[in-house]
Amino acid sequence: MARVTLDKLRKVYDNGYEAVHDVSLDIDDGEFVVLVGPSGCGKSTTLRMVAGLESISSGTLQIGDRVVNDVAPKDRDIAMVFQNYALYPHMDVFDNMAFGLKLRKLPKPEIRQRVESAAATLGLEGVLDRKPKALSGGQRQRVALGRAIVRDPAVFLFDEPLSNLDAKLRVQTRTEISKLHRDLGATMLYVTHDQVEAMTMGDRIVVLHDGFVQQVAPPLELYNHPANMFVAGFIGSPAMNFVSGALDGSRFTSDSGTVIVDVGPNPPIQGPVTLGIRPEDLYTPEVSPAAKRLSDPFRGTVEVEEPMGNEVVAYVRLDPDNRLVARLEPQQLPGGDRAAELRMDLDKIHLFDPETGQALSA
Repeated sequence: MARVTLDKLRKVYDNGYEAVHDVSLDIDDGEFVVLVGPSGCGKSTTLRMVAGLESISSGTLQIGDRVVNDVAPKDRDIAMVFQNYALYPHMDVFDNMAFGLKLRKLPKPEIRQRVESAAATLGLEGVLDRKPKALSGGQRQRVALGRAIVRDPAVFLFDEPLSNLDAKLRVQTRTEISKLHRDLGATMLYVTHDQVEAMTMGDRIVVLHDGFVQQVAPPLELYNHPANMFVAGFIGSPAMNFVSGALDGSRFTSDSGTVIVDVGPNPPIQGPVTLGIRPEDLYTPEVSPAAKRLSDPFRGTVEVEEPMGNEVVAYVRLDPDNRLVARLEPQQLPGGDRAAELRMDLDKIHLFDPETGQALSA
């Protein structure tokens, strides 16, 4: 396996559009790093530059001890798994997995040993003689994974490999990829727009927006300490709530006056500020954990409820300009079109600069 280093990588197209701006990233040997962000943020373009499928406008890309900016994809010692599987329909599973090894003219016994070993790892032993059309979507994705594994590359690259699978298969396959990473100890760079995939799979996550890196951190650090409002709103589902207002001493008052919260001593600034609170850190007075420091209640009207079985997601209108989303326990269900009171966990409040969006630290 190998270390991957991106040093101020940029991608500018012929029409002048800059898709990736000075991305710098060190991926350790054996690390699983996820690039995540909305469509058009530059994550797939960055991955394709690592793969050699996109030229690098400026900056340096290093795999292991080699600078590979001008090295052909086939000579970079990488293997890529695509969103659309890219299997040969006229070949059976064995030949699809063995195709790259045959091009490298490896001995037939070694090819068979590698393919059978990968098939055993992925549970494909019984389908090696089948054509792709006779496989389920999950099996096809595992064949694509197997084709990458048999190459024994220095780096695995994944470009939204689960997008074509249904919800149940996505959960199953992401578990298989995570287990595969543990078993192989491989260096993996994984692209997705799904923040749940990112949070559950990555050792570290790189959040991108408009071609710029917003934050690089382990999953829980991103969740608990987002660097700015974009990261705070992108990581977590439902998204973090934001309320505009101002700090006067330790008291936060929303612009409409409907939310008044004591944020504690030594707030980082005074004056205009945006308060952030995650849906799971809101409670009704009926169910208020004694171990938590909770704000005084504030009132709103429940507009929509989404019962999920183990929880209910409630959309609460505070005033014409503010609505909060709360993840509540089923017994907290306040009922639709009814007045409701909510309290915030004071230890989970986030404060942001309303102009820059950057997080403010006490």
